[in-house]
Amino acid sequence: MYLEPIFSSPDIAKQLPAETKKFKSIDSLWKAIVAQAKTQSNVLKICNEEGLCDKLKDANKSLEIIQKELNNYLEKKREKFARFYFLSNDELLEILSQTKEPTAVQPHLKKVFENIHSIEFDDMK
Repeated sequence: MYLEPIFSSPDIAKQLPAETKKFKSIDSLWKAIVAQAKTQSNVLKICNEEGLCDKLKDANKSLEIIQKELNNYLEKKREKFARFYFLSNDELLEILSQTKEPTAVQPHLKKVFENIHSIEFDDMK
């Protein structure tokens, strides 16, 4: 649930294409398992399905790798702009996933820049 909105963002998907592909594959697997569980009256049959445990273990390992790559990506962004160190991963991801919406930085300005609490944006149409 934490990673779904991150990898649904076109900007993040563009920056991390391999991780996005892996995440979507795992997400599809999970949704298929849940859909199957909804249709069965006995969930124990699904839980005892041959190979399900291995699939879920592999998915969990892949999610750990994806999370690590996402953290590496955020670290690279922080190295390029040191003031990003003042933001949590969630806050930085919120900014990076909304690059087409510059006003999205507004709630984070006071953490990044001292004595700046808001910026006025003009429509440039």
